[in-house]
Amino acid sequence: MSKDKNFWMCKAIDQAILGNSPFGAVIVNKEQDHIEAYNTTKHDGPVAHAEINVIQKLKYLDYNDASKLTLYSTVEPCPMCMSAIVWAGIGKVVYGASIEDASEFGHQIQIRCKEVAQKSWYTIVIESAVEKERCLALFQK
Repeated sequence: MSKDKNFWMCKAIDQAILGNSPFGAVIVNKEQDHIEAYNTTKHDGPVAHAEINVIQKLKYLDYNDASKLTLYSTVEPCPMCMSAIVWAGIGKVVYGASIEDASEFGHQIQIRCKEVAQKSWYTIVIESAVEKERCLALFQK
């Protein structure tokens, strides 16, 4: 049975909780196999965002065409992460809280992931506000 976007976002939320931060990410292939990661910037430096960490695990996921992969993130990917998503060739991004939402809790570069995606050489499907309230609640912990 196919799992829906809310199921996968809840997996990303679980990763954020595991990492004790608001940021978790999951990449899913067409067979519903997946990889997970959370933000590790406190230990691994400023570029160890959840999306970067999960992209670095792609070698553990079976896929032939990255454009068929979906990345779920608790927070809209920042420009760095969205650029990594583009370079990885991932075809769909689903997120919970927006960059605007996250900026209420800390510093964010105010460039939306759609802006970065529009500059790429292929079409990336972007879906927002999935489990948004649960993702926002991660900032309160």
